[in-house]
Amino acid sequence: MRDVWAGADLGSTNVKVLLTDWTGTVLARASRPTPRSWLRTDADVLVDTLEELILQAAHDVGSPRLRGVCVAGVGEDGVLHAAARPLGPALPWYDPSRRTALDKLSALRGPNDRIRYGVELDAARTIAAWALLPPDQVAAATGWVACTDYPALRWTGRAVMSSTLAARTGAWLLEPGRWDPNRVTPFLPLECLPPVVPAGTVIGELRSRRLAGLLSSDAVVVAGGHDHPVAASVVHRQDPGAPLDSMGTAEVVVRTVGTGRPPRDVDLSPTILGTGQTALTVLELDRNISWLRRSGLGVQVDTVLAAGLAPPPPGPQVFVPGTAGGEAPRWTAAARRLSDERRAAAAVWELAVVGAAALRGLAPGAQVIYCAGGWTRAPGWMRLKAAAAGAPYRVLAEQELSALGAAQLCLPGPITPVAVHEAIPRSRTGVSGQADVAR
Repeated sequence: MRDVWAGADLGSTNVKVLLTDWTGTVLARASRPTPRSWLRTDADVLVDTLEELILQAAHDVGSPRLRGVCVAGVGEDGVLHAAARPLGPALPWYDPSRRTALDKLSALRGPNDRIRYGVELDAARTIAAWALLPPDQVAAATGWVACTDYPALRWTGRAVMSSTLAARTGAWLLEPGRWDPNRVTPFLPLECLPPVVPAGTVIGELRSRRLAGLLSSDAVVVAGGHDHPVAASVVHRQDPGAPLDSMGTAEVVVRTVGTGRPPRDVDLSPTILGTGQTALTVLELDRNISWLRRSGLGVQVDTVLAAGLAPPPPGPQVFVPGTAGGEAPRWTAAARRLSDERRAAAAVWELAVVGAAALRGLAPGAQVIYCAGGWTRAPGWMRLKAAAAGAPYRVLAEQELSALGAAQLCLPGPITPVAVHEAIPRSRTGVSGQADVAR
């Protein structure tokens, strides 16, 4: 039988599973849309989906024997549970109802939140979802667990929280590494929160009726964590300190940094590998592109994404992107003076500029930028990104870095580096030979 290890990414849009051998070489993969009803997720359905995908991927490997599973995923969704079963659906980080909790959080804000807790308080933080939990569910619960860590509870009977997920809550003090009662007890008893463990910690024996025919006798569940730091760990293994620009539902610029003064205006969490911290900036991407398309510019925006038209000349800002904290996108007054083609070109360029600013803050002077995610398949967008950043992009051949990073946390031996699928050179004079509709 062939030993395999599974890495999973429970994403906002899709659930992805990879099976690898002991070197991290991908043997099989499977994915499907994240199961949601009215935006919300039943955590048991999520585990069922994950098990079905593991079995689907295993079908493509001759006589596999599963040795370990590690799950990465969204950082802010979670559920109350009793007897290891959820008491209600998970409220996703982008659900607009979370903004109604901001008044309850205003008194908790402080000037050094990013340094102390790793994040600033906004509607996307886990604590905003805690503020909306029904009191009857809180009273009946034996605990609360992140959706990404819920499979481990189902498979081992042990509730834990991965350290990089604790850092997304807004209630975990990075130093000395503990919960802040002042931010937890207004919403939950402190004892509802599970122990926090580093990525790579063996949680326990993997027990699953559905997977029973696939499991080795020593199969284990390993703690993963927040999908973006887990993805960044793949790059860090190959090129320590290099930034990753992950472009999926959100655009996340992430990098492992040292233990000194952190970059300004970035979120922080414990590192996945070695010492230091993981620094990241979360930007809305898919939502902003979708908004531009719905504004009547679908054809024009898709032309820019495909062709990579030259950046517009300096001028007034045309488009204000929506933010991860819930602010909606909008046009500025200057947009009214432009044709549809020029507005589309300017707006897409401004999205590229926002990402470039995040890169400069996180990795000033970076000589190369690694990237992955669905948006790397848009050639014009990638040329615009390289022009805005003033540095070349290396598109990694493996797009599902979070799932691969999770699998790597299980592995016993040396790991095969991920190949570069394509290199996008920086450009100072233009991005393609297409007509320059921005001018």
